Amino acid sequence: MVPRVVVDLSNKNLKDPAVLNAAGYLYSPLLDKYNMADQSVDFVYLGDSLPSFNFPGNLKQLYNYPTWLNLADKTMCHPVYSLKEFVNATDRSSALNLVKLKHADLDSDDFGALPFNPSLIFVLETGELHGMADQRAFFFKLEELVLDVPVIIKRDYRFSTQDPRLQTQDLQLHAATDLGALLVDGFGDGIWIEAPEVETKVITSTAFGILQATRSRISKTEYISCPSCGRTLFDLMETTQMIRSRTSHLKGLKIGIMGCIVNGPGEMADADYGYVGSGLGKVTLYRGKEAVKKNISSVNALDELIGIIVEDGNWIDI
Repeated sequence: MVPRVVVDLSNKNLKDPAVLNAAGYLYSPLLDKYNMADQSVDFVYLGDSLPSFNFPGNLKQLYNYPTWLNLADKTMCHPVYSLKEFVNATDRSSALNLVKLKHADLDSDDFGALPFNPSLIFVLETGELHGMADQRAFFFKLEELVLDVPVIIKRDYRFSTQDPRLQTQDLQLHAATDLGALLVDGFGDGIWIEAPEVETKVITSTAFGILQATRSRISKTEYISCPSCGRTLFDLMETTQMIRSRTSHLKGLKIGIMGCIVNGPGEMADADYGYVGSGLGKVTLYRGKEAVKKNISSVNALDELIGIIVEDGNWIDI
């Protein structure tokens, strides 16, 4: 099962259905319905806030335990507990129960009293300076205890700068380092990024970008490009943008764009298709590791590449 994505909407305008656009559920006022984007989150955390509109039927809502207890309709709604709340809970969800805890909690009496069942999901938090190492130690401890419980990795970020552009860059850098390192090691069944100063749509795209980069969950076309060197036979950035402009809707495909025939085929070995410079104004196209069209004109190369994708049944019209 692919890792799940959680975003926090607890402080947003829950009177406006369009608030879900940033979470990947695109609302049409004319049709009064939602369409899912390629990057649609699995859970929205609402805390103690209640929406005044109906949610899409496949989007799960998370509430703090006391608020969840008082919901008249708990369909697709699930509680989030502290460790102590879950141990002492008078009512629990029959489907999913999310319990927040930290690495140090594994040695607590409350953890020893946990009622384990298939509905249990850990939400792993950290307040340590070296949070990634602290959370990795948590996973090692779970393995020692032979506990097979799904874990959503949660990280909270605050920024000193007030520049939205720099906040976005800092979030992407830190979240990719903190969460990506764990996912690459095979740890984690979901991610939850908290960054109140950053727009929700940026948090959503960052979360899915991390999952894509770690090969944990594919939600868009992936491009593999060389760093460029003296052997590069075309403008790499311009060519990449040209190819992206016509193929970015092909979710799940990996396309290699390499400047030369020397190292290119090796660097893009796991790509589905390849566009490789093979001479001045010449391109060789690959299907996997096989060169299927050699030394064709770069003027027609992109159309030829699309033709191969169509031939393989992997093209989608937009």
